[in-house]
Amino acid sequence: MKKSTVRNSAASGPYEAGKGELIQLTRKGVVFSGSAADLRELRAQFQRDHYIILPKLIEPDLFATILKRIESAPSERKEYDGIIAQTVIDDPLTYNLLLFLISSQEFRGLVQRITGCRRIADFQGRIYRLNPTTGERIVWHTDVYDHRMVTFSLNLTPQEYRGGTLQIRYRGSEEILHEVRNTGPGDALLMRVANKLFHRVLPVEGDVPRTAMAGWFRWEKENVNFHDALRKVSGVSPGGPSAD
Repeated sequence: MKKSTVRNSAASGPYEAGKGELIQLTRKGVVFSGSAADLRELRAQFQRDHYIILPKLIEPDLFATILKRIESAPSERKEYDGIIAQTVIDDPLTYNLLLFLISSQEFRGLVQRITGCRRIADFQGRIYRLNPTTGERIVWHTDVYDHRMVTFSLNLTPQEYRGGTLQIRYRGSEEILHEVRNTGPGDALLMRVANKLFHRVLPVEGDVPRTAMAGWFRWEKENVNFHDALRKVSGVSPGGPSAD
C-alpha cells in the first residue's frame, strides 16, 4: 500500500507557503488577516488535496476558556453504526459557543471561498475524545450523508498527542492519498465530502487522549438557537458574529 508523507499541523503552516493564522474566530467576530491571493492559494490546495488546515483558528484567550470547560465536563462513550467509537463530551454551553463562532456568516463565507462548496446553510457537530487505552476508533467511511458538504475538525487537545492520524483515500483504492496529523492546539481542518473520498482516524497511542470538535457544513437549513448559551460562557456580545 502506497502512502503519502504525513503532514503535521503543529510543524507547518496552512499551506505550502506557510503564513500562520490567516483566519481567527474571536469574541468580537471573524478576523481575516490575509488577502484575496491567500484565499486563492488556500482554494488551490483544497482543490488539489481535498483538505486544508487553518492554524490557530480560535483566539488564545477564548481557546483557554474552552479547554478549561472541556476538562471538567461530563462525558459518555458512544458508538455509531460500527464506524465510530468515541467518548462524547456533554457540555452544551461550550458546544453552543463553538457552534456560534463556526456558524457565523463571515466564517461560512470564507469556507465557501476556500472549498468552492455551494451556499452553506448551517453547521452541525459534536465534541469528542479518542482515548488511547479503550479501543476507541474511527474506521474507513465517507461523510456523504444528511446534506453534508465539508467536514470540519477542530483540535481541542492542549498538548501534542501520538497517533490519531487522519488517512484519506479514494473509494475502491488501497492507496493512501494523504496522512494528516492535526496536532496544533486550536488548529482546524476542512475536508471535502464526496462519494469518491473515504477517510479514517488511526488509534491514539501513548498517554494523551485526542479531543476535538468534529462537524459538517451542510446545505439544508436547521434552526438552532444558541445565543443565550454563548453569552453565559464567553461574554460575546449578542451583536457579534451573525449565525443566521
